[in-house]
Amino acid sequence: MSNEPVQPAVDLKATFADLKLSKTTLDALDAMGFEHPTPIQENTIPLAMDGKDVIGQARTGTGKTAAFGIPFVENYNQDDPHVQGLVLAPTRELALQIYEEMQRIAGGRDFRIAAVYGGTAYEPQEKAFREGVHMVVGTPGRIMDHMERGNLDLSACTYVVLDEADRMLDMGFIDDMEWILKRLPHKRDRQTLLYSATMPEEIKSLSRRFLIQPKTVRVSADELTVPAIDQVYYAVGRRNKHWAMTRLLDDPDEDIDLVITFCATKMMCDRLVGDLRRWGYKAEALHGDLPQKKRERVLEDFDAGKIKILVATDVAARGLDIDRITHVINWDMPDKEPEVYVHRIGRTGRAGRKGKSVSFVGLDDKSILRRVEMLTGKPIMEAPVPKRKDGKDKVQHKTDWDELADKYGNVHVRFAAGRNLGVTPFKLHRLVQKGTGLQDHVIQDIRVDEFTSTFAVPKDVALTARDGVLKAFSGKMQVEFLDKETTVRTA
Repeated sequence: MSNEPVQPAVDLKATFADLKLSKTTLDALDAMGFEHPTPIQENTIPLAMDGKDVIGQARTGTGKTAAFGIPFVENYNQDDPHVQGLVLAPTRELALQIYEEMQRIAGGRDFRIAAVYGGTAYEPQEKAFREGVHMVVGTPGRIMDHMERGNLDLSACTYVVLDEADRMLDMGFIDDMEWILKRLPHKRDRQTLLYSATMPEEIKSLSRRFLIQPKTVRVSADELTVPAIDQVYYAVGRRNKHWAMTRLLDDPDEDIDLVITFCATKMMCDRLVGDLRRWGYKAEALHGDLPQKKRERVLEDFDAGKIKILVATDVAARGLDIDRITHVINWDMPDKEPEVYVHRIGRTGRAGRKGKSVSFVGLDDKSILRRVEMLTGKPIMEAPVPKRKDGKDKVQHKTDWDELADKYGNVHVRFAAGRNLGVTPFKLHRLVQKGTGLQDHVIQDIRVDEFTSTFAVPKDVALTARDGVLKAFSGKMQVEFLDKETTVRTA
C-alpha cells in the first residue's frame, strides 16, 4: 500500500450519494443540511469504509467529525452492546460537539453513544456504560480514569479515532494517548484514524507505532474557498438586518442580477419574503413546506428572472444550480457547521462569473465567523453597509441595544470631555445619577481620561444617560455608545 498523500480535488457538485452511503445516512445528512462532502470527507470516507487506517491532516472546522463518523455508523453492529468505537478529543467542548453530531449522523438507527470528560460526576457515565453503548467519545484523562476503575471495557473496540492529535500533544496528553492505545485490541485487530492540523515528530512517531500502513489525506483549508467570490460581512444585529438588506439591494454599484438569501428557519423565510414584497422587491420563499409543484414553479421563475430574490433554507436549496446568481446573502449565519457556509456561497460565481457573498454578522455570530475563517484559511473582511445615494431609506436604522449591551445588560457611554474640562470620577458619577435617578452601585466602569470619559449603565436608561450628559454640557459635544468589543458606534 502506498503512503503517498491523497491530494483532494474540490468539487462542490459532488454529493454524499456519490460515496455510496446507505439511505438512512443520506437522509440524516439531508436533515442536517449537508449536501456536498468537504475534501476531507470525500477522500477519507471511502478509505475508512474500506477498513484502512487513515491519517487526515486538516484544520478544525473542515468536517472531520462526519469524515470519521459516517464510516462508523455505516458499519457498526447495532445488536452488539459492547463499545465498538472510541474517539479521543482534547477538550470537553470538542467531545460534546462530536457527541451531538454523531447522534445526528446516526439518524434513525439504534445508536448509543456516551460523552465522558472531567469536571462532571462519574455516576451518569458509569450508568451509560452498564446499559451498553456503541461508541465512547471523551478526553484522555477521564477515559483513563474509567478504564483504571474497571468501568470501561474496550476489549471489543475495533474503531479508534484520535481527533486533533496535535492539540492533545500540546496539552500534555501524549503519554495518556499511548497508555490508552496500548490497552486496546492490537493494531492488527482494529482500525485507527488520526486527525491533526499539523504533524510534529511526536505525532508521526505515534502513527508509526499504532497505525498500520495508513493512507494519508492532506487538506489545505483554503482549497475550500471559491476564488471568484468576494466575501464580506456587515456588522449588523437582528434589529438592523432589514435596513442593511434594502441598502444592499438598492445599491447600483452592486450590479445585482439574482440573489439567494439563506435563513435559519422556514418561518423566517416567509416573514422576510413578506417584508421584501411590501417594499417592492420580487421575492419568493423556498423551504420544506412548499409542495413540489410550487417549488418547481418558484425555481423556474427564479431561473427566468421573474423572481429576483430567493429566500431559502439550506435543506430546501440543495441541488440548486443557476448560473445567474450574483449575490448570496447570509441573513442567518450557519449556527453549527461552517462547511454549510462554503456550500452556500458556492451557488454564486458560476460559469466563470464573479460573485459576492454578504453575511449579516451580529456580535453573537462572531464565533461562527471565526470558524468559517479557520475552515477557508482566509479572513472575511468587514465592509460598511452601502450608503443610500438618493432618496430615503425604506427601512430606518435602529439603535440595537442588544448588540451594544455587554453580558450584564450594560451599555458603555463615552463623551468628549475629561480632565481638560474639570471632569472627575466623582463629578461624573453624580452627573449620571442626577440625569437617570439610578442608585450608586448601578453606575459602573467610570473612567476619566484627559479628553474623554466613559461609564456604563443598564441599556434601558442609556438614552436618558446620554441626554443628561448632553444637557449638562449644553449639548455641544460628541456622545457615543460603545459595543461589546468597544468599537465606537454613533447612536
